[in-house]
Amino acid sequence: IVGAMFLYNMSLRTGAMDVIKAMLASVSNDKRVAALVIGWGFSNFMEGIAGFGTAVAIPAAMLVALGFNPVTACVICLIGNAASPEFGAIGTPTLSAANTAFPTTITGAADASVFAQMLSEPTARLLIPLCVVSPFVIILLCGGTKALKGVVGITLVSALSFVIPFYLVATFVGPELCVVIGSLVCLVCTIVMGRKHTNIPEEYMLESKEEEAASSDKPQMSMVKAWLPYILVVIFLLGTSKLVPPINQFLGQFKSSFVIYCGEGGAKVGLSWINTPGILMIIATIIGTAVQGASISDMGAELGKTFKGYWKAMLTVIFIISIAKVMGYAGMVMDLANALSSLLGNAYIAIAPLIGGIGCFVTGSATSASVMFATLQQSVAQQLGINEIWLVAANGAGATAGKMISPQSIALGVAAINLPGSDGKIMSKTIGWCVLYLVILCVFCFVGA
Repeated sequence: IVGAMFLYNMSLRTGAMDVIKAMLASVSNDKRVAALVIGWGFSNFMEGIAGFGTAVAIPAAMLVALGFNPVTACVICLIGNAASPEFGAIGTPTLSAANTAFPTTITGAADASVFAQMLSEPTARLLIPLCVVSPFVIILLCGGTKALKGVVGITLVSALSFVIPFYLVATFVGPELCVVIGSLVCLVCTIVMGRKHTNIPEEYMLESKEEEAASSDKPQMSMVKAWLPYILVVIFLLGTSKLVPPINQFLGQFKSSFVIYCGEGGAKVGLSWINTPGILMIIATIIGTAVQGASISDMGAELGKTFKGYWKAMLTVIFIISIAKVMGYAGMVMDLANALSSLLGNAYIAIAPLIGGIGCFVTGSATSASVMFATLQQSVAQQLGINEIWLVAANGAGATAGKMISPQSIALGVAAINLPGSDGKIMSKTIGWCVLYLVILCVFCFVGA
């Protein structure tokens, strides 16, 4: 959480985010293309890098500045963000679920990152239908079925250019970068096609544009310099992953293992001091923003503001993990699993994603939902005799759909579009899509199991 939000806050402080916004806003005068670039590609990029509401708040404000109806702008971003939260903030929810449900089980590995990679592929597989459908839903929100005319090709490219690298990275690298790389490829492909798209019906012409970077009082920086911290994040995370064994093994030796709970079933806790996403993001931020002109005092001030602004979110995750651990060690999770498996039998498989969706709706966080119910899903899978990874993955996939109707997500969107009291309108426009997404996930989960 600290690494992700420190990077975002420093991008605001240096003016890099203004440059990025201006670049995205200048792609096309077609509101449908703008919705794909900002509400789909950029929204997922912000989710992959930072998470915690930035993927809704920032793109929604940008769309309103371009002339979109505020409620529509917020709904577009909620829908566009509905396929990636389980891999948000450099894979935090999936990593947390793996650490909670599979600390040392299944293969006997001592490192939960093994299970995170095992969990990454089936979660991404379950989310493929939502990744393909979401860009088309975004176009429908721009003007109904007639809005598809003339942009079906761009929309399909936007969907596939995200989902293909997303799935490949999730399968062969792990959860940390699948959304980041998928969204970057998607942005490049959609921008290239969007610049070539010139036959724009008058009804879809953007009413206004706001070149935020032009109005900034900071000197303008180059595009490469503006993107540099994010480029470094990708380089550092890939360069220290298992794709580069010498570096991965060297940095992996700087870790500590200790025991918190000494009772039956207690597992060792492993803490990596360098080779962990948060630390690598902080290093990338320091180097990248130093090149952008930030001083040490600027970085110190923003790091302090990050802790101050997000300590409640951090405490929430800590306490939810504590509750999940206590419930597991006390036998409560196993009792719930026994009851559910006895009551529903194999029919439970069909509602496994719904459990994750409810968890995210209640907590407002895919991380919290994954931690809260990962062990329950694992225990039910054991009772039913099916693959444990599959049900834990289904829980995470369901959490992504539940995020679009989470009161916390909607509240952040309402704040971004500056339209107090519009929560109910936004909820009414998203709940139907949420139900559809959960039904799709439940069917795929049952068939896949």
